[in-house]
Amino acid sequence: MNMEIKARDLITAGWHEGRRLGPTLRRARDLESSGLPRDQVLAQLEVEFPKQLPVILPRHEPAPLAEAVDCETPEETKNIAAARAKMHELLHVRVIRRGAIMPDACPSGGGRATIPVGGAIEVENALIPGAHSADICCSMFATFFPENHPVQELMDHLQKTTHFGPGGRPRGDQWASPVLDEPVWDNPFLRDLRSRARDFMGTQGDGNHFAYVGRIQFAEAQRAALESAGFTELSEWIVRRDGRFNVLVTHHGSRGLGADLYKRGQVAARRWCDENAKDVPDAAVWLPYDSPEGKSYWDALQYVGRWTRENHAQIHAAFLRRIGQRALVQLGNEHNFVWRRGDRFLHGKGATPAWRDAEGRPLLGIVPLNMAREILLVLGSDNDQFLSFAPHGAGRNQSRTATLAPFKDEDGNIDPQKVRDVLTRETPGLDIRWFSGTPDLSESPIGYKDATKVKAQIEKFGLAKLVGEIQPRGCIMAGEQDEPFWVRNRREKKAAHKADRREGETLVEESMG
Repeated sequence: MNMEIKARDLITAGWHEGRRLGPTLRRARDLESSGLPRDQVLAQLEVEFPKQLPVILPRHEPAPLAEAVDCETPEETKNIAAARAKMHELLHVRVIRRGAIMPDACPSGGGRATIPVGGAIEVENALIPGAHSADICCSMFATFFPENHPVQELMDHLQKTTHFGPGGRPRGDQWASPVLDEPVWDNPFLRDLRSRARDFMGTQGDGNHFAYVGRIQFAEAQRAALESAGFTELSEWIVRRDGRFNVLVTHHGSRGLGADLYKRGQVAARRWCDENAKDVPDAAVWLPYDSPEGKSYWDALQYVGRWTRENHAQIHAAFLRRIGQRALVQLGNEHNFVWRRGDRFLHGKGATPAWRDAEGRPLLGIVPLNMAREILLVLGSDNDQFLSFAPHGAGRNQSRTATLAPFKDEDGNIDPQKVRDVLTRETPGLDIRWFSGTPDLSESPIGYKDATKVKAQIEKFGLAKLVGEIQPRGCIMAGEQDEPFWVRNRREKKAAHKADRREGETLVEESMG
C-alpha cells in the first residue's frame, strides 16, 4: 500500500519548492483519496501543475504607443518626451499589448516603467497594481440639483460637510454605511482593513482632490445628444428644469483603504514576477488574472470601487440634507482603475473611460480642467486607436516644485502676498476655499496645462463629444499642510515600506497556502 504523498516526493519527482508546491500537494492528496494509483496521480498533476513553467521575458521592442496629444512649446515638448519615455519602458512588459497617452499626459515620477498621468495600457490576463497607482479608483461624481441657492450659502454648507487633509474622520465623527458591512473582509487583500474603510468614509484627502460647486445651462442640441445616447433621465430633467442646474462635483479616490490594497497587491505581484518572469521593474509587476491571487485582487478592486462611489455619494447626500434639497440626477466615473472589456484588461492612470457600456450607450464622463474653468460632460467616442479613453483633466507641464519656485524667497519661503495676487488674478469672482486655511498655489490654475488646448485636443483626436459645461462658482481643496503633501507622502512611504511589505507577504501567504 502506497504511503501518502509528501512534499519531498513531489520535489523528487521534479516539482520545485515554492508557493506552487502547496496547491500541488493538496491536489495530489485529493487525487489519491479518489483511489488513483500514484503514477496516475503524478501524471494528472503534470497536466494541472506543470513542473517547469516558461520564464516570461521582456519584449525586445516596446508594444505600440498611440499619442493623442499636441506639443506647441518647448515646455510641452519636454514634458511629453518624458512621458513617452516612461511609456516605452512600460511597453516592454510582455503582458501589455499596446498603450496610449492622453492630452493631459505628464510624468508621475518614480522609477523605471512608471506609468505617466494620462497613460493607459491594454493588458492580457494580468493586473498591474502600478498601472492604477496607490490612489485606486480616483474618480469623479456629480449631483445635479435645483439652481436656487446663493453660492456663499452653498460653499458654507459644503465646507461643513466634507473633510480634507491627511487621515480619516476623528472617532465620534465617523460615518456609517452598508458598504462597510459587505462580506468581503476574508479576502486576503482586504483582511483587517475594515477599520480603515470606516475611518476614511466621508473624507477627500489632499493633493488635487476637490469639491466644486458649479452651474450648468444645457442647450437644446446638448439635450438631444444626451437623449439620443440613451440618457433619458437627464434629458427629462433638462426639459423640466429649463436646462438649468446647480452641480456639486467631487474628485477623490479610495483613500487609505485603497493605498493599503495597492501595497499588498505590489507585494504579491512582485513575488509572482520574481518566480515567473525576468527583468520586470517594480512599477510593472503583475498578477495573472486567472491565478488565485489575481482573482482575489480583482475582487478587492471591485469592492474598493464600490466603497469609493459610496464615499462620494455620502458626501453629496450630507450636503444636500444641509441645504434641504434632493439629487435630481447623479453620475460618475473612475479614472485610476482597471476595467475588463472582453479578454482585455484596460489600466488607466488618469484616463477617463470613453467606450460604450453593456447596453451600447456611449459612457457619459466628467473631465475637470482646473478650479477656475468649466468641468466638461462628454460622451465617449469609443476611439479604439487610443484604447477608447479620454483625458481625466488638464495635467501638468512641470512639477509642483517647479511651479512654486518663482514665488519663493532666498530662504525657500513663499511670499503670501504673491499667492494672494495670483489667486485674485486666476480665480476672479469665485469662492475659493482651502480646508487647511493656507492656499496651495500648485493646485491653482497656474499649476496646470492650458485648459483650452486640452479641450481642443479632445475634439481633434476624436476622444469624446462635448455635451455640457459646468461653469465654476466655488471650489474647496485641501490647501497646504505643515509640509507639502507629496513630501509627507514620500517620507511616510519610505518609513513604512519595510513593515508594509512584511505584513502583506504574511497575509497573502497565510491565505494562499
